[in-house]
Amino acid sequence: MNTFTLALTLLLAKHSLSASLTDWQRDPELLPNFFQGDLVNRPSIAKWRRNVISNTIYHWPNRTVFYFIENGTFDEPHLQYIRRSMHRIEKISCVKFVEASSDQKYFVNITSDEDGCHCEYIGWRNQRSRVNLGIGALDQGCFRMGSIIHELLHVLGFEHQHVAQDRDEYVRILWENISPENIINFFNNETYIGWNNYGEEYDYGSVMHYISNAFAKNMSQPTIVALKTGGSKMGQRRGLSKTDVRKLNKMYKCPGYV
Repeated sequence: MNTFTLALTLLLAKHSLSASLTDWQRDPELLPNFFQGDLVNRPSIAKWRRNVISNTIYHWPNRTVFYFIENGTFDEPHLQYIRRSMHRIEKISCVKFVEASSDQKYFVNITSDEDGCHCEYIGWRNQRSRVNLGIGALDQGCFRMGSIIHELLHVLGFEHQHVAQDRDEYVRILWENISPENIINFFNNETYIGWNNYGEEYDYGSVMHYISNAFAKNMSQPTIVALKTGGSKMGQRRGLSKTDVRKLNKMYKCPGYV
């Protein structure tokens, strides 16, 4: 087999593997049978303007998220990634992450029991909730720093950016390219759900934004098309955008943002 034939064979094999991958294997936040890909429970709270919970009942008391990481689940490098993600949020806001004591009533249990990354609830609940981070290579899948931050922002009260109430001014949803069973993940017109954008514009670069071909029938076709400049940032998982930072600080009334 000559060099060209070998290279072509490897390329075709790689393409075939990619074509056979499911959405969640390409992006572990796009899980089947989860609302919007990574939410166990569909939000049903009355709020105003969609993207971040404004009802303070669902904000973490005293700006403190109590958490518990299951013993023996993660090795030290993965533990460090989780803690570094928490520290990044702490560094840019007044929110704190504190390990839960044995008698703590409400906390987030961080585990890796299932595939992919997903969150049980958006915002605080007066009970135990869960975040799943599927173990994989560092800087990939659920262990991209931005993917961990994405799930932690769900815990703090953020929903996905692409369902913001004003999204149609900034993106066009290509409904015909979305797999039928996932069309619900793009609805943003439920009258019983409103989300506060805290005066911030739609943010292509938000760590809460979907990739441009999320839940597509054919991954070579887009489902979300930007109508303004900046669309290339959609789906970034490096970390919080400047707008994410401002929303979080306004939401929790951090000093300088009240």
